[in-house]
Amino acid sequence: MLDGAEPVDGIDAILNPRAVALVGASASPEKAGGRRWKTLAEGGFAGPLYPIHPKAAEILGRKAYPSVRDLPGPIDLAVIIVPPGDVPQVVADSLAQGAKGIVVITAGFGEISAAGKAVEAELARAVRAAGARMIGPNCAGLFSGPGRVNVVGWETRPGVIGLVSQSGNIALDFADQSRRTGVGFSRSVTIGNAADLKAFELVEYCFHDPATEVVLAYLEGFGPMEGRRLCEMVARAPVAKPMVILKPGRSESGRRAALSHTGSLAGEDRLVEAALRQHGILRAYEVEEAWQAAVMFANRVPMATDGVAVLTDGGGHATLFSDAAGLAGLSTPNLSEATRRALAALLPDRCPIANPVDFAGVAEGEPHVIPEALDICLADPAIGAAVMVGHFGGYERLGGPTMRPLEVRAAEDIAAVFRRHGKPVQVHSVHADSAPPAIQVLRAAGIPVHRAIEMPAKTLRHLLRATQQAAAGRPAAAPPAAPGPAVAMADAVGRPPWLQEPEARALLRGWGVAVPDWRVAATAAACADAAAAFGGAVVLKLIAPGAMHKSDIGGVLLDVRDAAAAAAGFRTLTERAAAAGLGDVRVLVTPMIRGAAELVVGAFRDAQFGPAIMVGLGGVLVELLDDVAFRLAPVTETVAAGMLEDLKGKALLRGYRGRPAVDTRAVPVLLARLSQMMAACPEIAEVDLNPVILADGEARIADARIVLQAGAR
Repeated sequence: MLDGAEPVDGIDAILNPRAVALVGASASPEKAGGRRWKTLAEGGFAGPLYPIHPKAAEILGRKAYPSVRDLPGPIDLAVIIVPPGDVPQVVADSLAQGAKGIVVITAGFGEISAAGKAVEAELARAVRAAGARMIGPNCAGLFSGPGRVNVVGWETRPGVIGLVSQSGNIALDFADQSRRTGVGFSRSVTIGNAADLKAFELVEYCFHDPATEVVLAYLEGFGPMEGRRLCEMVARAPVAKPMVILKPGRSESGRRAALSHTGSLAGEDRLVEAALRQHGILRAYEVEEAWQAAVMFANRVPMATDGVAVLTDGGGHATLFSDAAGLAGLSTPNLSEATRRALAALLPDRCPIANPVDFAGVAEGEPHVIPEALDICLADPAIGAAVMVGHFGGYERLGGPTMRPLEVRAAEDIAAVFRRHGKPVQVHSVHADSAPPAIQVLRAAGIPVHRAIEMPAKTLRHLLRATQQAAAGRPAAAPPAAPGPAVAMADAVGRPPWLQEPEARALLRGWGVAVPDWRVAATAAACADAAAAFGGAVVLKLIAPGAMHKSDIGGVLLDVRDAAAAAAGFRTLTERAAAAGLGDVRVLVTPMIRGAAELVVGAFRDAQFGPAIMVGLGGVLVELLDDVAFRLAPVTETVAAGMLEDLKGKALLRGYRGRPAVDTRAVPVLLARLSQMMAACPEIAEVDLNPVILADGEARIADARIVLQAGAR
C-alpha cells in the first residue's frame, strides 16, 4: 500500500487487491491462463483467489467458478484472458462484482484495427464510469511484490525496482536480467495498448510507492501530451527517485516498428532526448544498459567525479574499456604520485601502474593483489569509480581447481573494499555469463559483472549524470505566463494562417523579446522617409497575405543605402508582388544587421510534449549543419543557457583559431521570453526567428515568422 499518500487514481486496488479473479484460468502450463494462474496461486497472495473456467471444478487445488457472476463474494481485481469478442461482457460482469481494477491480457484490439481501437475505447469508458481502472488490453499482466500478486506467468524476484513496460517481451527480458543479477522488482506492470491507464500514471504511482526506490520504464512512444505529463510528474514528485527510460525510435525504422507494434507516436527523437534530460530522467538504449543502470541506483552508491581507475589482467581489455570510457564522457586520469608509490610497493616492476593498472600475469596466480590494488586506487581523490576488466572468475581455468577458493576469497575482499570506500565498482569478465562462484559473490555484494566490455562505461555514465543532477537539485520552474493576444492580433490583419512580420515583431516585443526597430510603408515616399529616419543601410521586406516565404519571390532587398534606393526598392517589391498575384502590399523597413555569428531560434508545439523551444547554429545554414538543441517550454534563463552548451559547435561561439569569443549573454534571455510566449499562447503553432545575429552583446532578430494553429482563428 502507498504510505502517507492517497492511492493514485485507483491504481492501488490493482497492485494491492484484497480478492482476485482470473477469468480464463487453466491447469495447462502451455496456455497463457495456465501459466498466469500458477504464478498467481503460488505467489503467496493472502486473500481469496478465484479461477474462472466454464467447465473445471477446481484448478490447482482451488475451487473454480463458471463465471464472475457466480463468485461468492466481491473482488477488487479481475484478470481477463478470454477471446476478444467475450471481453466486453466479462468486463461488465467483473465491474458488477465490485472490481475496481481490470487487467485485460487478451490481444486483438487497437493494435490491429480501427474497429479494435473503438472497442477498447468503449471498454475504458465503461471502466471509468464504474469508478474503476483498466490495464491493457494486449498486455502481459503485472507483478506486485508488496501485494503478492503475480499474473505475468513467469517467476519474478521481489525487490526495489518499479518497472512500467509497454512490451511484455521486454518485461520478460528484464525479469531474466533480474534473476541473473539478484536484484528484483517492487512492481512490474505491462501496459500494452494503455486504453485507460497510461504509463505516466503508473510511473507516478511508483514515485509515491515506498516499496519502489528506482523507476524503470520501457516506452515505445507517447500519446498526445503524455510525454509532457510524464516529465511534469517527475518534476513535481514528492520524493526524487532515479528514473531510467529505455525508449527506441532513434532511427526511422525504429519509429516505424513502434507504430506497427503499439500504435504509439514516436515523435522527434531529439526532442524526446532533450525533454527527458531536462527533467532528470536518464535514457538508455539497450536492455542490459537500462537494467544495470537501475541496479546501480538501487545500490545507492554515488559517483562523485568522472575519473575511473581501470584494473586489468591484460592490456587489450584495458585499451578497449578506456576507449569506451572516453566515448561515454568518462576519464581515466593518471593516478596520483602517492597512489603510484603504494601500487609500486605492491606489484612487480613489470606492472604498469599509471592507469590502467595492469597486473601483467600476477593476478592469475595471486588474486589477492586485486582487492589490495583496488583499495589503493579507490583512495585516490581523483577516482570516482573503479572497473576491473579481463578474466576474473575464470582463473581456475588457467591455474587449475586450487584457484577457485583463492578467487572466491579475493571476491569477498573486493566486496569489503567496495563497501568501505562507498565508490562504485564494476567488473567486466569474459566468464560473466557462466557466473562462477567468485562472480556470484561479487553480484551478491551489489557489484555488477558484465560480459560486454562497453557496459560498465555506459552505466557509469548514467550514474555520474544522476549524481550530478542530485547535487544540483531540481531546476527552478519557469513562472507561468498569462495568455497572449496572438489570435486577436491575427484578426486585426485579416486573419491569415500566420502573423505577418510587423505583427509578429509586435507580439514578440510585447513579451519582452528585443526586436530591432521597424517601420511599415505603404508608399514609395513613406519607404524613403523610413530609410532616411534610420540613417544607415536598411533592409526592405515585402509584406503581403500570400507572401509567407518572402525570399521565394525576391521579396527581400538587403543593404539599401539611402532614401532614393529605398523608394526604388519599394517599387521593385510591389512589381514582384503584382507578378506573383499578391495584393494588399506593404513594405517593412528595418536597419541592416551585421554580426559575428548567426543562430536560428524557434518554438513549436509537439503532439507528445507540447510547447518546446529550439536554438541552433548557422542561421539560414541550420539545415546543413543540423546542430540544434531543444527544451520544453517554458524555461528559465539558466536552463536556456544550457542549450548553448548542448550545441556540437559551441567552440565556434567561444572563439576558435584566433577568432574572438561571441557574446551570447542575450541568447538565454531571448529563449526564456520566447518560451514564456509559446507556453502561454496555445494558438501559436510555430515561431521561426532566423537568422538571429549576435553582435555587440545583443541577439538581433533579422526575420520573424509566427504560424497559428489550425482552427485558432
